[in-house]
Amino acid sequence: MELELAWLRYKILITALVFLGLYILVKSIIDTGLIQYLAKKFKKEMVLSNKVLAKMDKETVKPLLRLKLTSENVSISGSKVGGIPYIPSKDAIPFDSEGMPLRMLAQIDCRELSALPDFPQVGLLQFWIGQDESLGLFTKGGSKVVWYETIDDQITEEQVCTWLAELPQPSEESWFPVESEYGVSFTKDEEPMSMEDVHFEPIFVKKYNALTEGDPIEGIYDLSEEAYEIIEEKHIGEGHKIGGYPHFEQEDPREEKSKQTVLLLQIDSEYSEETPVEWGDAGVCGFFCTPENLKRRNFPKVLYNWDCG
Repeated sequence: MELELAWLRYKILITALVFLGLYILVKSIIDTGLIQYLAKKFKKEMVLSNKVLAKMDKETVKPLLRLKLTSENVSISGSKVGGIPYIPSKDAIPFDSEGMPLRMLAQIDCRELSALPDFPQVGLLQFWIGQDESLGLFTKGGSKVVWYETIDDQITEEQVCTWLAELPQPSEESWFPVESEYGVSFTKDEEPMSMEDVHFEPIFVKKYNALTEGDPIEGIYDLSEEAYEIIEEKHIGEGHKIGGYPHFEQEDPREEKSKQTVLLLQIDSEYSEETPVEWGDAGVCGFFCTPENLKRRNFPKVLYNWDCG
């Protein structure tokens, strides 16, 4: 009896070992096939992503001027970020719907813009924003872009300071991103469409799916992390600039059908000791208009946006 039980246990053990061996063999085959499939899919994604990006980069490249902020003194009508603006009279100071004066964020001597087609080449282009907690983002009339075709050389900084001192001042703590006056130097450059631009993902997905055989994607987040990083590496539109493509910490406020495709100005957060700029928590600001309004020097309908992380 004991011998029969021992023999039965032995057969059960042998059977279990056989099934275990078969399981390991089948699993190994499946895993190997899965690994090969994933490796093939990964390689395909990388190749297609690079092909699509190369084509998009060629088709969407735009000129821009990169801005470097400096601590140099600037004349009343020179290019600057923050500081004392040029204004021809006290009445030229813009106000929001609450009766509070806007504050100049930046002004650009348009003679610096010769590298950018359709931008004004003479005069002064100014960008004004609100001084409340939202920096005019949620206030009617909370921003304004002004173009002065001619400059009155008789206007002095002392005159402007006198006019500014007579204005009502915000009662709350200042949220303004720039607390000093910075000069600006310009460097000509060009760049492809940034991945944050509202038009980037639809174009990429359409071109990618036109090349792939099976495995279509609905968005760039369907790609592998490595393929996504290829896009991210060279398609982030950060920095101070005029022209080119925008950067956002949250998302593009424009709709895909929006015609406001011209980046008039972008001022990013900067944490240098000499020229700090801070939009909330490491945010960024941009002004947008249509190509037609740029050509017509028509700036009342400029889109102003800033966001932070």
